[in-house]
Amino acid sequence: MAEKKEHIEIVSLPEYAQSAEEAADFSVSTLCGMGPNFFEHQEAPHRHNFYTIYWIKNGQLTHTIDTVTHVVKDNTLFFLAPGQVHQMNFSEKVDGYMIAFHDSLMCPSDQSKMSIVRNRLFVNDHFSSVIHIASKSDESELEWMVGRMMQEVENKQPNYEVAFQNLLQYFLVVASRNAPQPISVIPEYHAKHNSALFISFKSLIEEKYQQLKNVSDYAALLHIKPVLLNEISKQLSGITAGEHIRNRVILEAQRLLYNTDLTAKEIAYKLGFDDPHYFSRFFKKYTSQSPSEFKELAKVPVNQ
Repeated sequence: MAEKKEHIEIVSLPEYAQSAEEAADFSVSTLCGMGPNFFEHQEAPHRHNFYTIYWIKNGQLTHTIDTVTHVVKDNTLFFLAPGQVHQMNFSEKVDGYMIAFHDSLMCPSDQSKMSIVRNRLFVNDHFSSVIHIASKSDESELEWMVGRMMQEVENKQPNYEVAFQNLLQYFLVVASRNAPQPISVIPEYHAKHNSALFISFKSLIEEKYQQLKNVSDYAALLHIKPVLLNEISKQLSGITAGEHIRNRVILEAQRLLYNTDLTAKEIAYKLGFDDPHYFSRFFKKYTSQSPSEFKELAKVPVNQ
């Protein structure tokens, strides 16, 4: 009998580095230039503890992010936040790039317009972004930027970290212009303040969704009233704070159902539910499927 799969592997950035000198807060490489550990990890479901951008230039593969399988087109960008579960199955040689970086380059407390662009690419209603680059001029611009990033990392001239971060920001802005719904920002002070609160709220969900399930708990941590947190959430994302909390719990349940052999009861306890029957009712209410039905029907490819 095969060993029961109870955990999803967590991969750290140094594991993809080809030498100790590269084990920094960021990395950029062609896919062909990645070390052997990279390809060994790709076919099994795993999480990163860093932000990742994959740019698939050409080739054929399927890429499963959480529970959705994408059949990859040429010039596709994938944006993965830390903690997302993904796996790639290559059917032939694939050309492209991987850009990886830690929180230190994301500046989560920054209230600038750039922080809104970054966070909406990586932390959105679907917890991932998949963007096709159709513009030849944008493709050329993005490829130039990746080339410059690789030069900065290779040469390590003074302040190369700053150069890399600025190139990364420009890359994200150009990529965001190719999103199905272009990412825009509102310059007013209150909008910036509310955006910072909302980003803090989404970060708290990531930290505490297993323990805290109520809007009032998160509002207390942010030192605001629950009604205000709901208003900010509706304004910036179109859904309430409570829906964000529920969506995160449901997403993790789906990840575990899809990628492990844990039972629904074991998953319920893992996600902080005292009553497994309540967890099953909760899951079915918001997905229209029982946990067992989801597990059976989930692995259906979705064409881009």
